[in-house]
Amino acid sequence: MGRSKTADNDFYRQLFEHAGVAFIATDEDFIIRNWNAAASRMFGASPESMIGTPLHSIVPQKQREQALKLFRRAIDHGEISELEFPYHDERGERRDLTVVISPIVPQPGTRIGVSAFMRDVTRRSKLQSKLLQSRKMAALGEMAGAMAHFFNNILGGIITSVDFARNSNDLLLKTRILDQISEALSRATDLLEGLLSFAEGDRKDEDLSDVTEIVLSMADDFEAVLKEQNIKLVLDVPKLPVMEVPRVQMMTALRNVVQNAIDAMPDGGTLTIAVSLETDRIVTRIADTGCGLSEDQLSRIFEPFWSTKGSLAGGNRESLGLGLSVTHGILQFIGGSITAASTLGEGSTFIISLPRRKLERATER
Repeated sequence: MGRSKTADNDFYRQLFEHAGVAFIATDEDFIIRNWNAAASRMFGASPESMIGTPLHSIVPQKQREQALKLFRRAIDHGEISELEFPYHDERGERRDLTVVISPIVPQPGTRIGVSAFMRDVTRRSKLQSKLLQSRKMAALGEMAGAMAHFFNNILGGIITSVDFARNSNDLLLKTRILDQISEALSRATDLLEGLLSFAEGDRKDEDLSDVTEIVLSMADDFEAVLKEQNIKLVLDVPKLPVMEVPRVQMMTALRNVVQNAIDAMPDGGTLTIAVSLETDRIVTRIADTGCGLSEDQLSRIFEPFWSTKGSLAGGNRESLGLGLSVTHGILQFIGGSITAASTLGEGSTFIISLPRRKLERATER
């Protein structure tokens, strides 16, 4: 004999009330209708004080708009999503919470509200923070060793060259040695500038330029190098509204990725740079037909001091494994991102995405 409807209702009521995670349910207007014991313990509030209030009221002000969008997607499209946010408990201590937002579906095709399953992940966040700090310290030690090795090679070569030039009466030889010294010092300067960009995030936000102008300017800068390396440049820069981005950061990011693409095509190939506007993001794709990367290599390309070239002091910033990590750090600082896809033996594509700034002018080029 089957269970009665009353027994089933009591079972699910007990399951809801005594669940080990905070469980909150709302109606279609996101007004709280159910609030279990775990939610009371988490927020220090009784069901009586919370039922009838908006669910988004427990979310920090900065993230309420995002939370409301996720609630609406659950109702309108049946989407299940996650959200993390900080919360200060009754003692004033910060807690990190994660919530899974799901539609309440009593019958197929019908959604009458949303449910929110919340967990306290403060312990996990603290462990991750400690792990990140230990990794930073390890990276700092590795950086110090790599920098010492790099500058020792640079300065050692300069000293040897100066001694050799001093004992020679050949003016042409001295000129050639001075050129080599100048090149070596330029490499050292480039490295230091890259490290400063990585550490400081190039905070010159007031220096804004149109992204397409930056791409075209950079293409002009690399024209001679690409021709020398037998690399064909394909530009896909359609007519777009003026889209301003921080010039220094964008130029640094693009140059690093383009240099990486050039290094991947020692025997020539094709470099494609495409700019597009996707909703509220400015997307720049840089693709090469070079050697490509294995899955293991692809998973490590943004790590500082990791390089496919296998040398910590081969003579330039990229061979130190800093170019792409610098780019990654800069883009994170200004709210952007960089991702990569690659096929071994066929080439790689890097995608730089930046939030589009609201312009005072809406002119088109």
